[in-house]
Amino acid sequence: MKMSVGANIKKRRFELNMSQQDLADAMGYKTRSTIAKIESGENDVTQKRLTKFAEVLDTTVEALMGITTPPATLTTTYTTITSDKRNKTVAIILAGGKSIRNHKNIPNQFIDINGKPVIVYCLEAYQRHPAIDDLYVVCLKGWENIVTAYAEQFGITKLRGLIPAAASGILSVENGLDYVKDKYGDDDIIIFQESTRPMVNVEMISKLLQACYENSKANICQSMKDYVQFSYKAGKAEYINREDVVDLQSPEAYRFDVIKSVFDDAKQQHHALTESCCAMLMFNLGYDINFIEGSVNNIKIIRDEDIAVFGALLKQK
Repeated sequence: MKMSVGANIKKRRFELNMSQQDLADAMGYKTRSTIAKIESGENDVTQKRLTKFAEVLDTTVEALMGITTPPATLTTTYTTITSDKRNKTVAIILAGGKSIRNHKNIPNQFIDINGKPVIVYCLEAYQRHPAIDDLYVVCLKGWENIVTAYAEQFGITKLRGLIPAAASGILSVENGLDYVKDKYGDDDIIIFQESTRPMVNVEMISKLLQACYENSKANICQSMKDYVQFSYKAGKAEYINREDVVDLQSPEAYRFDVIKSVFDDAKQQHHALTESCCAMLMFNLGYDINFIEGSVNNIKIIRDEDIAVFGALLKQK
């Protein structure tokens, strides 16, 4: 059974024959109570603090997180993979967010659920899919070595490189596209996947790709299930037909020439990239969107209740 960060800190402290007060002093805490709460699991540890703990305890962040396999050196050089398919398919996992609305002081994509980080569930789905040739991760600064270690530990052999995250989701998408666009042809397919949607699976990816092959673009969405929707304008409620409303999800897939044209048009129009995803950007620029029905289980990990729901869904598998 995988030990928690707090338990690993306690174990390492014992190995160094340090008291809780010794560790508190070294970390700059006023009392040992903070250390006690961390070791018991009552308090979480931020990534920045975890790095400090690793320095003080003469170990690595990976060791404190329970990653037993040492990080491999990850080459960012593009590697050609032999494929029977005419076109290649690359997936970019977007893991640059800093949201900690889960109250755990750890970005949502790196939360451990049932012994596995959220991002790994996404990586494994694309690793398993036979149509996916290459994987890249747009990574939050400071977590690069940890993502590399995850890839080594969980057998993610399709990972080709890590890409710096930007200040927002759509800017991170642009970073990812700029990083890989010269490595692939216009007819190849690129998928953008939020790392905080761990219920993505082979079937969903196949459905997305088939739609993209047929229409050069595809966006997973979920039809609204509620009976009545209202929009409030100038203090007046207006009814909206639920059949006219969709919940945008992830992943989304595009032929390279299509998505490159979208971002080229945005630059030519001096469009401020403020959207949260490619579908919204395309809509604002006047492009057609190809919606594909997703799954009600394709949840996004944002808050504590999402973690509980995902844990329950895992038990149903």
